[in-house]
Amino acid sequence: MDNLQSEPPAGLLELVQDAASTLDRRSQERLKAGIETLVAENRDLAARVKREHETLLAAIGRQGIVYGADGGVIAVRPDDENRVVRALLGTQETDVSICYPDGRPVGPEDLPGRRALRGERLESCRFALRGCPDREVYIAVTASPVETGEAISGAVVTWRDVTREEQARRQMAEANTLLEGLFESLGDIVGVQLPDHTILRYNRAGYEMLGMAPEEVKGRKCYDLIGRTEVCKACATDRAVASRKQEVVEKFVPELGRYLECRSSPILDEQGEVAFVVEQLYDVTDRKRAEDERRESEATARALLNAPADMIALLDTEGRLIDANEAVVRLFSRSREDLIGMNASEILPPDIAGLHAARLHEVAESGRPLRLEGSWEGRHYDTVLYPVRDARGSVSRIAVIVRDITDIKQTADVLRSLTHDLNERVKELSTLYAVSRVTEQSGTSLDEIFDTAVRMLPSGWQYPEETVVRITVRGRMFATEGFRETPWRQVSPIIVQGEQIGMVEVCYLHEMPKEDEGPFLADERSLVDTIARRLGRTIERVQAAEDLQKSESKFRDIAQQSFDMIYTCYYDTGIAYISPAVMRILGYTPDELIACKCRDYVVPSSLPEWEKGRKKIAAGVPVEGLEIEFRRKDGSVAFLELNESPIVRDRSVIGVHVVGRDITERKQNEHLREQAFEQIERNIEQFAILGDHIRQPLQVILGMTELLGEGMATGKIREQVERINNYVRELDQGWIESRQVREFLRKHELA
Repeated sequence: MDNLQSEPPAGLLELVQDAASTLDRRSQERLKAGIETLVAENRDLAARVKREHETLLAAIGRQGIVYGADGGVIAVRPDDENRVVRALLGTQETDVSICYPDGRPVGPEDLPGRRALRGERLESCRFALRGCPDREVYIAVTASPVETGEAISGAVVTWRDVTREEQARRQMAEANTLLEGLFESLGDIVGVQLPDHTILRYNRAGYEMLGMAPEEVKGRKCYDLIGRTEVCKACATDRAVASRKQEVVEKFVPELGRYLECRSSPILDEQGEVAFVVEQLYDVTDRKRAEDERRESEATARALLNAPADMIALLDTEGRLIDANEAVVRLFSRSREDLIGMNASEILPPDIAGLHAARLHEVAESGRPLRLEGSWEGRHYDTVLYPVRDARGSVSRIAVIVRDITDIKQTADVLRSLTHDLNERVKELSTLYAVSRVTEQSGTSLDEIFDTAVRMLPSGWQYPEETVVRITVRGRMFATEGFRETPWRQVSPIIVQGEQIGMVEVCYLHEMPKEDEGPFLADERSLVDTIARRLGRTIERVQAAEDLQKSESKFRDIAQQSFDMIYTCYYDTGIAYISPAVMRILGYTPDELIACKCRDYVVPSSLPEWEKGRKKIAAGVPVEGLEIEFRRKDGSVAFLELNESPIVRDRSVIGVHVVGRDITERKQNEHLREQAFEQIERNIEQFAILGDHIRQPLQVILGMTELLGEGMATGKIREQVERINNYVRELDQGWIESRQVREFLRKHELA
């Protein structure tokens, strides 16, 4: 009988009819009528339940499936053809399958409806549908068993489309992965902290810099990580919390031995309060050290700039003064600050300013140095204009070096007058000189230069096979083979000292396509003009070289002895630079003294004075007029007067700049004068002693003559004694005059 509870009404009717043979007819009819009524009621109940399930699904507004206790589908919404329904029912004929989000297929027994019929409840479990024609679909499924008493009488499965949510979640996950990768791959240090400096995390560069693991850092204060007990005085985070905007602080961190640029950016919550602070740390140690080295280099350059007696200035291509040494400041009697920014036309007379402006323009255009001589206010100056190029190779500055050559010019005038008579003798040797000049002349002649230029010029034009060239200089012509003048012609004058002495002509033999200037390119015009200017300067140079060669040997020694010795010495590496004048003063080449210690060449007797000067330099105090004896290469001694200035880096003296002047001859003259005055002192003393030694015997002799009485011998003796007394008085007078001469010399500092 227990098994009958699970039978359907129709099956139950058949079982009762099989057993009705034991009953009487009336009982059978009554039983049959009751069973038919029960079956009809059961049929009505099933239809009502189906309608109630459909009404339930419609009421909750969801798509779903209702299962009966036997697993059969009682109700489906929206319909059986829906692809989600087909996938959830596990229909084998469908092209849509259901999978877990990780791609694993869902077996028939693991379908949500089957699991709910087994008593399992599913709450928004996500599944993916594979095989959809347009896109992959994700659904969130809820499955619940229908319990009647303790038995499960069915199940309800509902779902909703979460495809957009899933796509958004995946895009968010990908974005988070990308941001995390970028955060970790940043070369600079990036950290996230709370407003009270509590660290939440760093990127990989931060942990590497600290040498700590993430778990060692999280929750600690930022200043605690470098061994401090309180917030740094210059804290970008504190400033960012106070201002609620990004703050930047640059500081040196001794614990790390580095210069850091700290950039803190606040993140505000909905109430506008600072919730987090993102801190970025940039290592700027190399930049700071480069700045220190640049300042040291500028100080070195300034010391070297002011050391020479020449006037040195730096101009831009428009003639405005950018920098100048002390010699320029003294010449114009203005402060350096007043001169900077002024144009040369504001400082120099109009005629000289115009000449220099043209020369500056020429140097800026050609990119080659230029040398010229001029006079101003009765003085003669030798000027060199030297182009300074920028990183791109363009001329952006022009260095002007001016040397006062008045004394040299005056000496040259004297020498010219002295050589006038010699020139008369030279006329007699002119014939021999004309012959020997050809064989003894060194270098390339002007004719060779012009011949070479004529041969080389055609290759620089667009159609070299149609190009002919002619150079005319003071009536002389140098031309390529087959040269003839044509309508297609370029001409550029050759100028020497402001006078045209010739020209360069370039012609095409036949008509060519039209370009910038007839058949010629603009670059070809620039080329012919440049060649003409260069030939003019070559002629000037050759002529100047001929004049200079006559006097160069006579003035070389004077020029070399007029330069002081300049050197730079660092405490740790020794001498870093020393000027060529050291060869004249000490006999060493600059290469022999590089990396050596200056003290090693000081004579022992001068070491105490040397150490006094070194202590002043170590204290940052410049030293002037320090007289030190140095050992020459040949073993002799040279006296040098040193003017020293300290080299300072990071507030510490690391070396010294020195300008040394050779005063050996002056010291020797002082020594000779001292010896001469010592000899005068000794002579004066000897005069006094000699007078005393003579007077005493004479007094004795005179006393003896008194005893002898009057006589011829006595008179003779007195006469000789008086004569000797006159000699002694002359000695006394010489002693007095010697003392007067000595006092005069001392009074006028000649001793």
